[in-house]
Order: sequence, then C-alpha cells, then structure tokens
Amino acid sequence: MKNQSFMAGAAILMTANAISKILGAVFKIPLTYIVHEEGMAVYNTSFSVYVMFLAFIISGMPFAVQKLTAVAYAKNDAPRAKRIVALATVMLAAAGTAGSLALWFGAEFFALAMKEERAVWAIRALAPSVLFVALGTAVKSGFQGRSDMFPTAVSQVVEAVVKLAAGYAFAVWLTGLGTQYAAAGAAAGVTAGEFIATAILAVWYSISFRGGNRCTAGRREISGELMSIAMPMLFMSVIGSFLSVCDTSLLRMSLLRTGMSAEEARFVYGSYTGYALTVLNLPSGLLATLGVSIIPITAGAAERGDMRRIRSVTARGLSLSAAAGMLFSVLLYSFSGEALYILFRNTYSADMLRLASPSVIFICIMQLAGAVLQSMGYIGRAFIASAAAAVIKIICTVALASVPELNIYGAVIGSDIGFFAGAVIDLVYISRYTGLKREYSGIIITPAAAAAAALAALSPVKLLFGGVEEALLRTAAEGIAVTAVFAAVFFVFGGVRSEKR
Repeated sequence: MKNQSFMAGAAILMTANAISKILGAVFKIPLTYIVHEEGMAVYNTSFSVYVMFLAFIISGMPFAVQKLTAVAYAKNDAPRAKRIVALATVMLAAAGTAGSLALWFGAEFFALAMKEERAVWAIRALAPSVLFVALGTAVKSGFQGRSDMFPTAVSQVVEAVVKLAAGYAFAVWLTGLGTQYAAAGAAAGVTAGEFIATAILAVWYSISFRGGNRCTAGRREISGELMSIAMPMLFMSVIGSFLSVCDTSLLRMSLLRTGMSAEEARFVYGSYTGYALTVLNLPSGLLATLGVSIIPITAGAAERGDMRRIRSVTARGLSLSAAAGMLFSVLLYSFSGEALYILFRNTYSADMLRLASPSVIFICIMQLAGAVLQSMGYIGRAFIASAAAAVIKIICTVALASVPELNIYGAVIGSDIGFFAGAVIDLVYISRYTGLKREYSGIIITPAAAAAAALAALSPVKLLFGGVEEALLRTAAEGIAVTAVFAAVFFVFGGVRSEKR
C-alpha cells in the first residue's frame, strides 16, 4: 500500500479512533446500568493497574520500532525494517509473558495497593491482554513506520467491536454473582478484543511483508538500536506510571480526609472516572492520532537533516491539535450535562466535566509536541514536560481535594493546572529545537478567536433550537451550529496551513 501523507494517515487513524471511542462509550453505557458507580470504580481501578503494567512492559518499544523503521524506509532499506519488527516481536513476547504472569499472580497485591480489594478478579481477567498487546505492538508499529496506518485502524475497530460484544455478554452472565464479578466479565471483554486484534495484525503483516532481500545488519546491532531508544523511554514510562498510581491512591486518600466514608469516596471517584473522564478522554484519544501520524514524517526528515520539513509539518500538526482541542473543549463545556444524559442518563458528573474541559486543549498540544520531540531524538525533553504535568497535578490534587468544599473538584482543577504546565514546557522545547516561534500567534490565537466566537454564539444557538423536544436531536443540532461558527472563524482567519514538502 502506498505510504500516506501526514493528513491522510491522521484521517485514517482518527476515523478508526472515533469509531472505537464511540463503541467504547457505547460499551460503558449499558455497563454502568449493570454494575453502577461501585462496579465502575472496580472496573476502572483494575484497568488502571492493567495500563500501568502494560506501560511497563511495552513502553518505549512501539516508538523505537516506529522511528527505526521510518529511518530504514527513508534510506530505502526495507529488509532492515522487516528485521527490526521481527526482533522487537520476540523481545516483546518474552516481556509480555512475564507481565501477564505477574499481573495474574499479583492481582491481590495490586488490588489492595489501589485500595480496592474487590478488583482482584477484574485484574486477573485483564492479565492475558498484556501478552496479546505486546505481540501486536511491534507489527502495528512497523506498519506505522512506513506511514501505513490502515492495518492499525482496522485492528483498532475490530478490537472495539469484540470488546463491546464480549464484555457486555460476560458482564451480564456474571452479574448474578455480584458487582466484582460483573466488572471482571467486562474486563474479560478487553482481553478477547486484544486477542482478535493481534491475530488480525499478525496475518496482515505476514501477507504484506512476504519475501524480499535479506537484511545485512546483524541481530545484535538492531537489538542494540532498539534497546538504546526503548530503555530510556521504558524508564520514563515506569516513573510516569508510578506517578499515575500515586495520583489515584492519593486522590482516594484525600477524599477520605474530607470526612467521606469509603462508600462515598468510591461513589464520587467512580462518578468522576466512570462518567466525566470517559467523555473527556474521547477527544484527546481521538486526536492522539495526529502524534502517531507525525512520527514517521519528522523522524525521516530528522534523518535527512530537513529542518524546513520538520518546522512545516510541526506547525501544521500543532495548528490542528490546538484548533481541535479548543473546539472539543468548547463543546464539552457547553454540552456537558447533555452529553452525560444522552450517554449515561446521569448528569451528576456534569460540573466535573465542565470544569475539566480546558484540559483537552493542553493534552492535545502535549501529545503532538511530545511526538515531535521524541521523533527528533529529544526523548528526555518530552518526558520532562509530562512528568512536570503529573507532579504538579498530584500536588494540586492533594492540596485541593482534601478541602471538604472542593473534594473531587479539587482533583479536576489540579488536572487543568498540571496539563497546562506540561503544554507550556513542551512548546518551549519545540521553539528551541525546531525554530518554530513566530508561527505560534497563528497556532494559538486563531483557534482561540474561533473558540471565543463559538462560545458567544452558544446562547443564540440554544435559543434557536430550544423548542426541539428530543434531547439527542436538540444537542446534535446545537453542537453542529456551534462547530460551524468555530469552523467559519477559524477558516476565515487562515487557520488551515498547507503542508510544505
């Protein structure tokens, strides 16, 4: 398949991400009816442990494979790229097996460490997924390294479909045994989805990369290159995961210090993570595709020393990230209650979602800027920004969530502050290493003006469509109108940048 441009690759992944995120939301809608807030707290706690383990097992290797294969293709050395993927798969298979076993046998320890003893079986249900994800990671990254995002997109959608069907079926089947087992059934759906997605990627890769010349580079040489990139990123990922676990644990402890009972703390935590964060993560997860799509382009340009190309594609990527982040932030702020009601028939978390909406802007900028810095070889700089964001978030959470009048809202404010700091640090590094400075006025100011116009149009828009009784149709019409205002201002003021080659 012909290599895709930055925008084409981003569009393919964004479409797949949108479908999988929608299916993920659809999965959580009936799940909340089955397990309620307490079950969501159990499910999300187990998933936090799983993500932490997954980050430890595979972090660094996906990027290493994607960057090294991109460099190999930039040199027209396809056999080297193929060997990179093969060696990475062997290394990840060993690590994934160890990770799955450790997660299964250590489930009780991790559940107690997360202050959620009922999450043991949900953690064990997720344990095999570590191996399945590890096996598919190198293959997926190999496709991405040659700017072919289609296999990743297909596997992602299939994984979401299987997760939805299997997770819902397992949860319903086990609900009679209790909330913790229903949550474990939902977690088992994730494992089923990852297994099928990995199988698809393996078959696709074996067909696409059949035959070809032999690689002249030795296994030791390529393994050394992979580890030289993956190990620093793994180390930084471990620190990041540790900070994430600390954030979760300290938040629960902070809520208890406000005078809440364990059940009350579980309820507000489940409401925040199961409802508000589920909706909040939709746009940031969707727009993460921009970072994935930009890596092979900037890595290849860096190998050729083409700084003009790097500045051009970075400016375009940041412009799109900032614009999309601001648009989604406006929509979440304006329709938080409506979105939660339509998805979950529950508006308890509406104020949490509204208060958290600015985070989308900063997260989108961090994702894109971090990808550019990493692809240029400045891995440590990207880590400094994300670590600073996490530390500031934790400090603010502990300080604010312990205040009885704020409780969970203190954690939301802390997230906004932390992600803002991380975005600023990332942009400072981007300016330093790419020479991108004067372009910031257009990258930030133009979408900000469009966001202001969209917010100003909100009241007239709601007045115009206020007579529509069906909540879904009314919210959709209002959202489209607000988006149209944003897009009109954005395009009029030259928000779209051409991708110079």
